[in-house]
Amino acid sequence: MKTWLRKFTEGSFVPLLIMVFYCLILGSAIYVTDYYPKGKIQDALMTLIPWILRINFLLLLLAVAASWKDIVSAFRRLDDPQDRGLAGDGGPGGGWFKRHSHLLLLAGLIVVAALLAYGVAPQVHRIYYDEDIYGNVAQNIALNGISGLCNYGTFEYGEYYGNWVVYNKEPSGWPFLISIVFQLFGVNEIYGFILNNLLFAGGVLICFWIAYIVTGRFFPALMGAAVYAAIPHNLLWSNTVAAEPAAAVFGGLTVLCLLVYLKSGQLRHLLLLCLVVPLASQMRAESALIGIWGFAAVLVWSPRTLLRRGVWGAGLLTLILIIPHLLHLYSVSGESWGAQGVKFSLAFFASNIAVNAPYYFDNKLFPAVFTLLALIGVLAPFPKWTAGSPFRSNRVFRVAFCEIPIGGLFTPWLILLWFILFYGIFLFFYAGSYKYGADVRFALVSFMPLAVLSGMGADRLREGLEWLAGRMQSGKGEGARGVLTGIMVIVIFFSWMSFLPLIRLVGQEAWGARYDHLYAREFIRKIPDRSIVLTHIPTMMLLWQQGAIQTFAGINNPDLIADLLKKYEGHVYFHKSYWCSTSTDHKDLCRMMGEKYDLEEVVSASEQGNHYGLYRIRKK
Repeated sequence: MKTWLRKFTEGSFVPLLIMVFYCLILGSAIYVTDYYPKGKIQDALMTLIPWILRINFLLLLLAVAASWKDIVSAFRRLDDPQDRGLAGDGGPGGGWFKRHSHLLLLAGLIVVAALLAYGVAPQVHRIYYDEDIYGNVAQNIALNGISGLCNYGTFEYGEYYGNWVVYNKEPSGWPFLISIVFQLFGVNEIYGFILNNLLFAGGVLICFWIAYIVTGRFFPALMGAAVYAAIPHNLLWSNTVAAEPAAAVFGGLTVLCLLVYLKSGQLRHLLLLCLVVPLASQMRAESALIGIWGFAAVLVWSPRTLLRRGVWGAGLLTLILIIPHLLHLYSVSGESWGAQGVKFSLAFFASNIAVNAPYYFDNKLFPAVFTLLALIGVLAPFPKWTAGSPFRSNRVFRVAFCEIPIGGLFTPWLILLWFILFYGIFLFFYAGSYKYGADVRFALVSFMPLAVLSGMGADRLREGLEWLAGRMQSGKGEGARGVLTGIMVIVIFFSWMSFLPLIRLVGQEAWGARYDHLYAREFIRKIPDRSIVLTHIPTMMLLWQQGAIQTFAGINNPDLIADLLKKYEGHVYFHKSYWCSTSTDHKDLCRMMGEKYDLEEVVSASEQGNHYGLYRIRKK
């Protein structure tokens, strides 16, 4: 059977067959965009995307299982690397701690990172009310198999009914991950926070392995992972339900899988890469940029990979799984995205870079020492970095007429390209400034490449200091390695300590919406379980298992409200939310509710002139 399959795949007609399949798949997608309106495409995607994501996720788990021995083997090799930069020789004669010091240090870093995200950074929403939308989309995927947000939903003795579900313009990757947790443990917004905590810890591990593979050394890998774990806004946003932490982690996972495949050339690693890419691309709209980086990395490190028919054959699987996402991007093109006018333009570049460039250097919101280390990592590459690669191979990567190892001259610049892509895309976005509302969260997708470069820079700096100590002490610099490492770690730690108040800070950003969220949770405890609330934010209420409908239904659908008053025996309520204190349109809607119905106050609160309340609705 294997012989027949090998002969079949090596046949001269196979490349032509692969090309035909690519044309058929892409042609089908083009046909759909040409012959169906965007609304019809969205209606189909609401049901199709959850199934595609489930299939993608299941296949990914199977691919991980197929590579499990490789994963275990890589961790075991940490106990016996050629470079023992932090913990001595670790040989058989050493104690248990010395023999397992690398694994213990890595495990300790991951645990500390998770505790910092969970216990130090405040557990709070920071982008209102998008995080509620992510949770509600996850709720609809988990309970109804539909990817969309609900504008009218009810609960009948615990059973959820999503009546008005509309398609969400954001990709469904992050809500899908939350939906898995909801299916396992039930719907509760707290699980979104915990999932981001776990993803952050996983991101620290991914950052470690990326740095370890490209350098082959433990010290730069651990330092890179530590920098990723310590970045203040990384910690701060990893205790929210925002999509950016997942986008950053899955982007890094794509890079890691590509590096593993380029080192091994194994089919199981290729399949792992091909299954990670479509899932990673659906975390945020810009997440697919990682594909551009991957193509550039292959051209530099291993251009011959593009000539392998197996790569193009496995790529068919990626294309099939990513086509629904491409249709999604097409169907939501032209959306307002909360603002009028052009969304991407060169006109935004000057104002955005004036804010976003100093962010990494002024030591106010981001530790400048991390940026300095990253610059050293870019400008001072170190050729010895392949010595202890966990995927040892005598193979080199060809670049034109030159042959270089994976840890050679081009590696820092490719990592820098990863940073530039995810940093640079927002410079042309109308809301791309890190001081535009809560949009500093966009910086998160640039943190992992910067952390990898910082780890490389820390290693290069240590080597330089060791050389300098050797020159000053007549060749005795080798013994200074441990002392230099300790001094470097202490300096970095004390530079980072000044950012702990920022990490603990909730801040005044979105205070009006935050208090609305807080009070609304308290308000619904005052009404019966079997009731329904007219609110601007039904997604928030539905996550709390409270029936809710958009406020505009009170004006546009009076017959429906009359039916609800009968069905719920008068337990229909109007939520005076944050939106009633903002724009004219929302204020007018709230005013019209007061004119059309008698509103009996149940409970109310105020904050800095913003009034919030819950009112029982009666017909006039």
